[in-house]
Amino acid sequence: MKFSERSYSSHLLRPKPLVHSDMSGGFLFIMTPWGASEECQRVMDFVVQHLTTVRQDQEHTSAFQKILSLSDHANQLRQAALMANDFLFRNINSRTHEIVIEFLFLAFNRNHISWCQLGCPHLLLKKANQATQPVSCFPESSSFLQNFPLPSYYLGAEPTVAPRCGDLHLDKNDELILLSSNQLPKSIWTLESKIDLEIWTDELTQENSSQPFWLGRLKLD
Repeated sequence: MKFSERSYSSHLLRPKPLVHSDMSGGFLFIMTPWGASEECQRVMDFVVQHLTTVRQDQEHTSAFQKILSLSDHANQLRQAALMANDFLFRNINSRTHEIVIEFLFLAFNRNHISWCQLGCPHLLLKKANQATQPVSCFPESSSFLQNFPLPSYYLGAEPTVAPRCGDLHLDKNDELILLSSNQLPKSIWTLESKIDLEIWTDELTQENSSQPFWLGRLKLD
């Protein structure tokens, strides 16, 4: 897998995601902190340590029930998300809500991708010579509140969360697009050429130059 990213800033605030990329280990974690951003690293370290332990310990058990319709990797990501929410809610937001976090966790093994998500970035699939397809997208509060960037789904505000999880098979030349934005330009659904982050950036800024965004691209080697 190869991962690349870029971002666009404007007068509106959109926090830049914290990215943990471990291509050799088969992980990509993206967390977007809203609030005390320095605490996001603590949560990221917690998730990385937990999943590393799970991968190394075949006898590891979880307090959370396994979802039979999900793969083992997707279940591991889901359990990590639930544990991260508990860690954030109890240890950082116990008195006041200092931070909430949007996230997307990806685990990959050859051409199989497992994912777990709450909020942005949106997860999109680009297949060769086909238009872009949505895999999982969460509307933002900004879609309804005068277009100011504001999340609707996140970790840390409640004792429990319900992340969205799934599995995906990628064919050769397939690519995944990760987009943190309150807009999905009409043009991206009709682009059939290979993904070019510069072209996507131009399309996003031309449609609404006031909206900041973060854009990532993940493709098979």
